[in-house]
Amino acid sequence: MIVTKFLSWIETAPVERRAEATSALARAYLHSPLGEMERDAAETALTVLLDDPSPIVREALAYALAASPHAPRQVILTLVQDVEAVAIPVVASSPVLLDSELVDLIAGNSIAIQTAIASRPSISASLSAAMSEVAGSEACRHMLQNPGAQIAIFSLRRLAERFGKEPEMRNAMLALSGLPVDIRQTLIVQLGDALEQLALVQSFVSSDRRTSLVKDACDKATVDLAFCCAHGDELIALVEHLRLSGQLTADILIRGLCMGNVELFVTAMVSLTSLSDKRVRACVTDASEGMVNALCRKAGLSERLAPAILSALLSYQDLSTDLHPSASRARFARLMVDRILSDYNGVADDEMDDLHALLRRFATQIARDEAREMCSKLQLQQIDAA
Repeated sequence: MIVTKFLSWIETAPVERRAEATSALARAYLHSPLGEMERDAAETALTVLLDDPSPIVREALAYALAASPHAPRQVILTLVQDVEAVAIPVVASSPVLLDSELVDLIAGNSIAIQTAIASRPSISASLSAAMSEVAGSEACRHMLQNPGAQIAIFSLRRLAERFGKEPEMRNAMLALSGLPVDIRQTLIVQLGDALEQLALVQSFVSSDRRTSLVKDACDKATVDLAFCCAHGDELIALVEHLRLSGQLTADILIRGLCMGNVELFVTAMVSLTSLSDKRVRACVTDASEGMVNALCRKAGLSERLAPAILSALLSYQDLSTDLHPSASRARFARLMVDRILSDYNGVADDEMDDLHALLRRFATQIARDEAREMCSKLQLQQIDAA
């Protein structure tokens, strides 16, 4: 009887009063001890309120029912198809909604609706996978920042592929604890691509020069990333990612050796040759011209790289013994590349020109890194002295 009077009353009541009454009826339905007939009547009234001409009333209904697992399903499913102000509170929190229903809402819907889904208290791996495939960057960034989101590794890789060129998304991904190293490297490449496309860079730097600068920067960052791998499995994952993506080039290997990263070289050779780790390490430890030549052939590398690799391995062994343990990585790298370059003094083979150019470029970059490092140390000493 009360519900019948309510339905009659709302036909003429002002909007604000209808909204208040709607909220009260929804709370009574969810929390009051109603008999079966009263409950059915209340549910009917809630369903009728979906047709109220004022979005203020429907919004009040949405907020009252949004967080409850006991809200009538037909009411919830209708509310999510309403205007944004009505749909968003339900989309953002209703436990009545299934993942499949939320997935349907993602595609082709507004940024506000996608962001509401990304902000739900709990997001399953399957829902996050759908978000990673079709949602916009803003919604995906909210999802990354949501502690209740379960995001699979393959979904993170997809996000890196889609949005790695966007600074805010890149920062959100890099802020994640335990982000796999291959995804970090993908973000490095995406950053390089984004920088190359900047109008300012295109205005002042030629196309070939841009490509060279970006590649050098990405290769350097990749080698630095390899130094940061916390354990062997991470380095193996990085090398496999580089190999499968076509980035495990001679430039990376030579740069890594110049920086003294023999672990990167060993792991790469194991991946490229399918030889055992033990056998590759034996070749590296007792490096000889014949062994390095054979290793290069097995790895599919040009044999003309073998002299540089042999020089790097021998220099590494000498410097590891002679150089003081406190020497910086930049100092170690400077001595390494100087020794490798000195082995090619007087070489007139045109075929070696590109390798010489590569080594000389490394030498220049490493010298600048060392100078910057020394400058930073001097500034710190001045601060301490003051």
